[in-house]
Amino acid sequence: MPSPAEAAAQDPRPADTGPAYCHCQYMASVKDERLQIRLDLAEKRLLERAAAAEHQSVSAFVLHAAPSRAEEILAERSVIGLSPRGAEALEQALARPAEVNERLAAALRRPRALRWVD
Repeated sequence: MPSPAEAAAQDPRPADTGPAYCHCQYMASVKDERLQIRLDLAEKRLLERAAAAEHQSVSAFVLHAAPSRAEEILAERSVIGLSPRGAEALEQALARPAEVNERLAAALRRPRALRWVD
């Protein structure tokens, strides 16, 4: 078995004589965690098309979209802490039927500018 020096001498690749490249100075943080998912072909193609439309890799697209959606979901499910007095005030407000004033009634009569597509 050749020594490390002999093996290096026999290696046809040029030796790396310059300083080692470190991309750490260009990255905000080093990412060590992995997420593996399985998906069907249609879902993969959808992600690929969306990523291409945003000029991103699929990984970058998912890394951008997933945390945003996660924050939306968690914000919708936030717990609001109330004092006993605040809880009673909320309960009383919910027990009273809402009153429709003329301004709200007029707004409800106007034709909608936008239509939702389901």
